[in-house]
Amino acid sequence: MTDDLRTNFEVLTDARPEPPDPAAPIRLRIKSRRRRRRGTAVVLVTAAAVGITLGIGPALHALQPDATGGIGVAEVPTPPPTSPSSSVPSSGPSSVPTQPAHNKVLPPPWSDKQFTKVPDSNSYRPAYFVAQGEIPTEKWAMISTQDSCLVSVEGKANSFGGLYDCFTDWTNGQKVSYRTTPAYQKEKDSYKINYTMVIGATSIEARTVRIKAGGKTYVTDAVGTPTSNKIRFFSVVIPQRDAKLTSITPLDATGRPAPAPSDPPTALPCNNCGTTTGNPSAPTGSPSN
Repeated sequence: MTDDLRTNFEVLTDARPEPPDPAAPIRLRIKSRRRRRRGTAVVLVTAAAVGITLGIGPALHALQPDATGGIGVAEVPTPPPTSPSSSVPSSGPSSVPTQPAHNKVLPPPWSDKQFTKVPDSNSYRPAYFVAQGEIPTEKWAMISTQDSCLVSVEGKANSFGGLYDCFTDWTNGQKVSYRTTPAYQKEKDSYKINYTMVIGATSIEARTVRIKAGGKTYVTDAVGTPTSNKIRFFSVVIPQRDAKLTSITPLDATGRPAPAPSDPPTALPCNNCGTTTGNPSAPTGSPSN
């Protein structure tokens, strides 16, 4: 009887055995999941931090001050040099055949500055500057090509009409061959302006050319170029409309009249070239003294 009472009292006190908690496994799984999530988050944060560090590193290096105190720039690897192309740029046939330059170098004035502006230079290889200048409508230049020819290089206004003349018509004792061309506002269909171009050739003994027109005297260089070892060339713009030349005299190094060319060119280097692209404004070779 006493044992039964003790057993009954134990049931009502803390000494009784506790039944197992049915929620314990659930709580354990919840804690396990939380630990896994925390671990994954730590890994992701660490990876992101590493990525940011790697990305910022080069940028910070790029923005470091250089030796001069300025902000440097990240270096870019230099690409390997490419081998030159074996292809030749296509171009149309030259209107003037290529002629070899002469080896003889004349005393000054001398010009071996080559005209290389493409595509125009393709038509006049080789060509060398004789004179350059400027008028209100445009800049201009005169180049020598072949053995006896001068060609004008002009702008859009083309005030002198694209001069092209070859000086091959020489008589015995003739000291100079030349032509004059008036300047136009634009091409030859517009009104003339107060400028006249004088171009020509003379002997290799000449150094300058003295021109008298409209009561004034003008002096320009007689320029030797690699295109000819027989004659020198000259080109000058006179600030007069339809200038009428009264005399044109080549002068030697001492300032005296130069002799006539001893062996002037008498034919063009090609059979299908014309002596001029237009009618000269004045006959060549006169006046002179």
